[in-house]
Amino acid sequence: MPGPFRATILASGAGSNAGNVLDRVRAGDLPLRIVALIANDERAGALDVARAHGVEPITVVWDRPHESRAAFDARLIASVERTRPQLVLLLGWMHLLPDTFLERFPETINLHPAFLPADPAADETVAPDGSSIPALRGAHALRDALRLGVRWTGATVHYVTSQTDRGAVLERIPLAVGDATTEAELRERVRPVEFAAVTAAIRRWALER
Repeated sequence: MPGPFRATILASGAGSNAGNVLDRVRAGDLPLRIVALIANDERAGALDVARAHGVEPITVVWDRPHESRAAFDARLIASVERTRPQLVLLLGWMHLLPDTFLERFPETINLHPAFLPADPAADETVAPDGSSIPALRGAHALRDALRLGVRWTGATVHYVTSQTDRGAVLERIPLAVGDATTEAELRERVRPVEFAAVTAAIRRWALER
């Protein structure tokens, strides 16, 4: 497998998926060199995960009362630019990225907690049991799965485009909702599938270089 490729992680939360990637890199399972982790919340656990793995933690917080979104986006782009990544990984990043970011970093991929269609233009997909389920895009996919009574969820890793969660799919893995009744329960159930999907997607991305 080619590599290692320089990669920067963008994360907003606890950093479980970032930690998994860093563990896989340390074990030699992924052809990456993680050069930095950027968080948009100074309290994000992902920053501690980065420190524990010897990766530079960078905080870029949007000062909403005093800063325009365009100014924040410019600071974010500048911060990522300084890390010179060949790949940008969105692992629980909770801000939409502007076109200017994607123009500068077209090799940006995102983890999404749902079983999205292989066709990014489709609004439904076929689950393993043959049933049709909606493409649950956006920030509340797990909550929406429970609210709608959808029997299947999963994880999808896709390229980031200007259309939310509609980029070309690198990897997708379905998972039955099972007896999960709360978003927290479902998130715990989905996490191992997320780990597997991210690992497979990065390997495919590297092989396609």
